[in-house]
Amino acid sequence: MRIRILEQVSTLTTFYCVTSVVKLDAPEDMRRQRETRAPSNRTRWRASNSPLSIYAGRRPASPGADNYKPGEPGRHVLPVVSHCPDQVRELDHTDRRGNEEMIRLRQIVSVAIAVFSPVLAIAQGTTGTITGVAREEGTGRPVPNARVTVVGTGISVPTRDDGSYIIRGAPAGAQEVRVLALGHAAQKLAVTVPAGGSATLDFTLAPTAIQLEQVVTTATGEQRKAEVGNDIPRINAVQTVETKPVTNITDLLNARAPGVEVLAGTMSGTGQRIRIRGVNSLSLSNDPIVIIDGIRMESATGSSSIGIGGSNPSRLSDIDPNQIESVEVVKGPSASTLYGTDAANGVIVITTKRGRVGGARWDTYLQHGRISDHNTYPTAYTLFGHSRTGALRTTALGNCSLPNVSLGTCVLDSVAAFNLFADKETTPLAPAYQEEYGAGVSGGSETLRYFLQGNYAGEQGVYKVPQFDIERMLTKNGGFIPGEQLRPNALTRATFRGNVNVQLSPLADIAVSTAFISSAQRLPQTENNTTGLTSSAYGGPGYKTNGFISGTTLFRMGYRAFTPGDIFQETVSQDINRFIGSISPNWRPLSWLTTRGNFGVDFVNRVDADLCRQGQCSDFGSSRLGFKTNNRTNFFQYTFDASGTGQFHLSDAVSSKTTFGAQYFRSIFARNGAFSSILPPGATTVTAGAVPGADESSTYKVNAGTFFEQTFALRDRLFVTGGFRVDNNSTFGTKTSSAFYPKGGVSWIVSEEPFFPKPAFLSQVRLRTAFGQSGNSPGSNDATRFFVGTTANVQDQGTAAVIFSAIGNPDLKPERAGEFEAGMDVDMFDNRASVTLTGYKKKTTSRFENLGSVQNSGFEASLRSQLLQRAMIGVDAQLNYAINNNKLVSLGNVPPIIGADIREVPGYPLFGVWQRRILGFTDFNNDGILTANEIVVSDSALFIGRSSPHVEMSFTPGIDFWNNKFRLTAQFDHKGGYWIKNSNERIRCNQRLNCSGLANPAAPLWEQARVVALRDHPLRTEGGFWEKGDYTKLRELALTFNAPKSWLEHRFMPGNRLSATIAGRNLKTWTQYTGTDPEAVTAPGGSPASTEVQDPFQAVPPPRYVTLRFNLGF
Repeated sequence: MRIRILEQVSTLTTFYCVTSVVKLDAPEDMRRQRETRAPSNRTRWRASNSPLSIYAGRRPASPGADNYKPGEPGRHVLPVVSHCPDQVRELDHTDRRGNEEMIRLRQIVSVAIAVFSPVLAIAQGTTGTITGVAREEGTGRPVPNARVTVVGTGISVPTRDDGSYIIRGAPAGAQEVRVLALGHAAQKLAVTVPAGGSATLDFTLAPTAIQLEQVVTTATGEQRKAEVGNDIPRINAVQTVETKPVTNITDLLNARAPGVEVLAGTMSGTGQRIRIRGVNSLSLSNDPIVIIDGIRMESATGSSSIGIGGSNPSRLSDIDPNQIESVEVVKGPSASTLYGTDAANGVIVITTKRGRVGGARWDTYLQHGRISDHNTYPTAYTLFGHSRTGALRTTALGNCSLPNVSLGTCVLDSVAAFNLFADKETTPLAPAYQEEYGAGVSGGSETLRYFLQGNYAGEQGVYKVPQFDIERMLTKNGGFIPGEQLRPNALTRATFRGNVNVQLSPLADIAVSTAFISSAQRLPQTENNTTGLTSSAYGGPGYKTNGFISGTTLFRMGYRAFTPGDIFQETVSQDINRFIGSISPNWRPLSWLTTRGNFGVDFVNRVDADLCRQGQCSDFGSSRLGFKTNNRTNFFQYTFDASGTGQFHLSDAVSSKTTFGAQYFRSIFARNGAFSSILPPGATTVTAGAVPGADESSTYKVNAGTFFEQTFALRDRLFVTGGFRVDNNSTFGTKTSSAFYPKGGVSWIVSEEPFFPKPAFLSQVRLRTAFGQSGNSPGSNDATRFFVGTTANVQDQGTAAVIFSAIGNPDLKPERAGEFEAGMDVDMFDNRASVTLTGYKKKTTSRFENLGSVQNSGFEASLRSQLLQRAMIGVDAQLNYAINNNKLVSLGNVPPIIGADIREVPGYPLFGVWQRRILGFTDFNNDGILTANEIVVSDSALFIGRSSPHVEMSFTPGIDFWNNKFRLTAQFDHKGGYWIKNSNERIRCNQRLNCSGLANPAAPLWEQARVVALRDHPLRTEGGFWEKGDYTKLRELALTFNAPKSWLEHRFMPGNRLSATIAGRNLKTWTQYTGTDPEAVTAPGGSPASTEVQDPFQAVPPPRYVTLRFNLGF
């Protein structure tokens, strides 16, 4: 097959609108097809050197040559882009890469032939059947859903609920069969398979005290963990969701894998930020990609076209954690090479639940929760005094502050203090609810297995119209307040999933995964927003009688400019309808050959709306005239992934596994927006507005690549892997060749070697190392020269025109990241303890020539142990630890990038904090108040520290008691070694004039010093507001009750399993940070330039969740 990009250039207008087209050499049964073109298009074809040009076989004829005919037999044309809105791309039509691609492909084919040639002479031969049962040692209980594999082949089947299994099509002769099961030690036994007959092989698996992962998911399919040179942690989603306070996928990921930093959104429905092994890029996204059931999904953070002040939804949060089986984290380029360009920041691999062989198994759950805010909010202070002549002076007027009192320019009379969050009449906070319901059924036969589940989740945020404003709004609206205004933050989501596995024959099967998601949410105006809640709630004076609400004679009750009753009348909503579907076929035409594929689509329809009715909302500008915005966006993500794996024995000691594959990924974003202002009374639609407007935008990105991986195994304990991936991407510059990413790895179970000591406490020791490279693609249009459509005045007439918009860069490349990691896994005390240690060093180079590099290095450790196991009590614990050292190595020819607080300086961390620091202060006159002459500030900006955590640690103890009827677990989450700017306090001290350090005579001197340095010192530094962000949280506490079997035998309570869990999240925080919470951050995700630095400016802190969940199965 030959893939090539052509450029279709329309001559209908004076602009060149480009449509990229994929041209395929079709197989014989397709060669009767011809390309059809509408004559009216007057289209001409010419060759392009688009970066998406992959050749297999001979090079196609050049356009313009005698033998070139558009639509000639044997070529099939697929459109890639069908429009070019207001933009013209300059094309370079010289193709320089064909020969290079041809040579590379020939090399790949040569290697494949050399690898497979020893087995080409092997006849398909005869086969037989293996049957048996897997049981647990000691108890004799069946082990369901274990993975039974014929070693050296791609043949693998799961065990049924009764532990039995049957393998058809096993190669005849002497074979080895291995069983892997979660929570059990692996076992491998020999068997002789008679040709055309059946052999029986039973397994007795020793249970392990801790859950040891035996299988991991990689880009080439499932592999034994022992064969992989990387650390790929796995989260057991089923167990976690049922027994922990997990309400979204952020809760599922947070603090469960070392090296994975998760910063959650703080309002219902807002997104998260995920960073794996540090920050890599200064200008591109640092987000990992997400794979679900083999295909790539849309997972953007900040997924909204309408802002509320910072926080926005995330498409990753659309996924219901109740439908997830497991989550694996591929941490960096050394492990993510074969995932291709965009995988440099790591990969999150989600596997959803599937059916098992057996009768219908029903699972239901019900969860109710309470959401409440227990944070401490800042108190507002106002000084009242007078001048020496008796004139009134106050902090609110800007002429009476603590330094004024010390200097005698303001004689202090009194201090007013008010915290509107703590006052029942004025607080905008109230307890809210969280609820979830779900039911599913799974089961099936060897031929057909199924999993069907429906879920509903609803959540209401803690924000509400306060009591004093409710009375005003009821009077104004005739006794009615719409629910979306009374409680402006809420989320509802319904999800249906249907997964099916079909065994077409002993040699072929297919897995189908489908999910439909429908959600609706609304978000309040808040955070970095003049008309937002926190702008007014944090900025008011220290008393209630501070001016009138617009259009009334009622006091604002301590709010700075607007009250919640008006603020929450502006309704921002988002509706999502989403379908994720994939088909994953597997075919084993030969005992040594397995082919697999993943083909699917992720489609998202998003509707964003913003409504302010006439006469409502904050009285700011022309808002009360009314406005409406309605933006409709479609996202398409297409994945086509196919590969073949050959496995065979080179000798009794050496086996080989070779994988060759190709992948095509395409992403499309298309949005149409409409808006209008000056609405008539009662109107809620765009078309009703007197001043309408519209906009349109679209982007696309295509990535196509091939990959190759070769693994040699020596005596099934030493595994050596090498491979590479070659990618072309539509975002690369036209003069940029394909991206080549190599990889390699070694895994050695050294404890199985004869020379290794065999101490009684040691169960297994594995050494591993890996190296790999991956990329991060530029923005969709970064490489393209752009002109933008506009309107020009020619002879007093409006006419269409274009203006130059972007210079483009034909040499633009992907950011390239290379990583080396090494580590060891140690299992001890009959698998009652497990230690995983990993060190890594990663370097990312810029996408521009000679423009710098970033280095991340670090160490990760995970310790799991069963400390005590008795009939009446058991104690276990898990400790995760990670440290990351980030450094900007070079900026190339670019000088250091200097910002107000953040600088990019070689030799220092990326997004490092630099400010003039307060070197000291002394209260010389002992009056308890500091003035400018009593503090010392550095003459120039000094490096303060990192803006992202340097150390992460989590500790998860668990206690089982009363014969495992009860289980108590906790999770402590610590992050440290970084700095946060208390920018919320900074604006309160400098502009709002209501902070403690400015107006509270009891304020400590350090608090006064930073205010004086900001307002009164000649150097005017904000350095004093940078604080250590270190914290430790009691993230989770949960108690689970597992009902005894006798309870479920009663006819009034049908079922075979019942559990109940009461749990809490965000229960306690220990920190020296003086803001509301170190995790109270505006916009926790999105593009690096604006969101990598955690900024608490007018942000809202995370609330507390307490949930009660019942799980019933029958």
